[in-house]
Amino acid sequence: MDKLITFFQQFNAREIAIICWLFIFILWAFSQKNIRNSLFGILKSLFQIKILSVIIAAIIYTGLIVLLLAKIGIWEWILLKDTIYWFLAVAFVLLMNTNKVNQENGFFIKILKDNLKVILVLEFILTLYTFNLITEIILVPILVFIGAMSAVSGLKKEYLPVKKIFDFILSLIGIFFIVFAIGKVFGDFQNIMTSQNLKTFILPPLLTVAFIPFVYFFALIMAYETLFVRLSIFNKNDPALIKFTKRKIIRAYHLNLPKLNRFAKESTQDLMKISAKKDVNAIIKKYFEK
Repeated sequence: MDKLITFFQQFNAREIAIICWLFIFILWAFSQKNIRNSLFGILKSLFQIKILSVIIAAIIYTGLIVLLLAKIGIWEWILLKDTIYWFLAVAFVLLMNTNKVNQENGFFIKILKDNLKVILVLEFILTLYTFNLITEIILVPILVFIGAMSAVSGLKKEYLPVKKIFDFILSLIGIFFIVFAIGKVFGDFQNIMTSQNLKTFILPPLLTVAFIPFVYFFALIMAYETLFVRLSIFNKNDPALIKFTKRKIIRAYHLNLPKLNRFAKESTQDLMKISAKKDVNAIIKKYFEK
């Protein structure tokens, strides 16, 4: 019970304001038939056995990471809120964009760079200092409105001057927040430089880096599955040859995702023409040695 109370005490005014407005939006959304049906459709797709199993596996994997971090003294119960935020905002998004791993070169390098940017320090300071609850409740919908108008006005060229205005307003608000937060830092420097705040700061990058192997393995499974589905379509009249080809591909590429993706892209025409085991061996040799 004490841990639960401590957990809810960790929410700052901005987070409480966002939760309040999110709750109001959800109530409004479920009152609209069209939106409600769409939401149910999204939830239904999330609860498909394949997607659900991946999410459960990701939760278990994250739990193991947290246990390891707790063992070495980095994670503690007070960081549960930050861990949940990270899973919803980072881990879940990475899982939903796993297809990009197989489409974009340097995907994981980009993730690492994003987690080492100096701007993370600024983001940490901005979340550390907030206004009072009433101010935050007023600010949240205003910022959402300005951000939405900026995004919508950028969809058409004739609205670009309007977008510049909204972007300028967002920049001014951002500068104000930064000045406010930095001012608080200089006035409260001793309270910032605590082990608790250090753990809060390093936790998201640590979790992200530790989560990369899971995303890699998930992307690898997706790459094999996509390739094998195509293979089955190309050679549906010879199941034995399909099984042989799958085994040869797995033995050749194992956990090498970049090489597997290159093979999948370049070998399509050759895979359509295989009719015997010698063809498979020749194709594997041809592309593996590239």
